[in-house]
Amino acid sequence: MRFTQSELELICQYAMPGGKDATLTELRAVRRAAKEPLTKAIVENTIDKLLEVPEPECSRFIADTKARFLERRDQSIRDRLAAARAQEPPMLGHDLFGLERYSPHTRHMVVVDILTSDSPVGCPGERYRFFLSDEGYKNAKKSAERGEIKIRSHAAVGVGRLYHDKKLTGPQR
Repeated sequence: MRFTQSELELICQYAMPGGKDATLTELRAVRRAAKEPLTKAIVENTIDKLLEVPEPECSRFIADTKARFLERRDQSIRDRLAAARAQEPPMLGHDLFGLERYSPHTRHMVVVDILTSDSPVGCPGERYRFFLSDEGYKNAKKSAERGEIKIRSHAAVGVGRLYHDKKLTGPQR
């Protein structure tokens, strides 16, 4: 028996651990709640096809379908994360949970891109994270004003907790 992609997605979404009977109960509830005629028709076709499959085979089919969809989804997420990591420059400097974050003098966390070789640290194109005191943050802002670095993000630090600056959106008054 052949299931359409929409029917397989329904089976994956509403598959229940109880097997065929529990899954059919869920699909019947969806059929009752469905407002659109097309959705209702897809759910009805899925129920009819599942009723034709004998029990042990049907429960195995439902479990295999769900596993296949979850594996495809997980692989897609892993692929997107790997692509994102490949595009970002590696983060240098202080570790996110390093000791610098918990120092009593630390008041700021900044992520900076190095723009020129005149910068006090790093080479152009590198990205750094620093946990800084008030004085260190003033120096970083001066360096940004001179065009040596670009401050990508800032967070206030209090007792090791980060309080990220809120970005302003929409028209400003």
